[in-house]
Amino acid sequence: MDSPNSSPDQEKQGEQQPNELPILNDKDHNLEPSDHVPPLTSPSQHEEETRHTLATEPFQPTWKVLADLERDDPKFAFPAARLVGLYRRLWESCVSKHIDVQKIDQSNEILKEAGAYLRKERDGLQLHHEKQLARLRFFGQALESSRERLISLLDDWNYPYSPNLAGLSDVAREWRYRNTTSGRRGARGITPHPKQVIYSRGFLQEGHQIVIIHYRGLD
Repeated sequence: MDSPNSSPDQEKQGEQQPNELPILNDKDHNLEPSDHVPPLTSPSQHEEETRHTLATEPFQPTWKVLADLERDDPKFAFPAARLVGLYRRLWESCVSKHIDVQKIDQSNEILKEAGAYLRKERDGLQLHHEKQLARLRFFGQALESSRERLISLLDDWNYPYSPNLAGLSDVAREWRYRNTTSGRRGARGITPHPKQVIYSRGFLQEGHQIVIIHYRGLD
């Protein structure tokens, strides 16, 4: 039961008290104190900080003079501050151009180093290519010489029996002379018949041609 001393206004205030509590969003729950964590600066942020520092640092003494002038003579301080502002804008544009030129120079240096490295690699590859071509030519000449020698050896191997009629007649004549003019008793001259000659083989030995003749036995 309600107490008799409670008024309607107090009841309304009691009903409205829960609605006066602050509503916490998800973002409020995710917020954490980050005073001890330094913010991470990206290269663009670092560049902006550098631009701002270079643009404002030279005018720090001027701001102090303008502050003193504003206290002493406010009428003269306004046009002076306006003039200083114009110079500051001009200086900021010069600083921005200077930073851009420095970035371009750094990029050019990197490109020059990369170009020098690529030229060195190209020269090395060209030299290696020329060496490989010289080796290929050397191997080609050696292979051609070996092929010619091998063909010559195969020809001598496949065709070893080359008749030498002049040598055959000389050997037959010498054989007949030895058998007809020898001083031995009972020796008789035997002239070989052409059909009795099996083959004649010629080969080179120390620059001289030697002919070997084999004969069939006489009946």
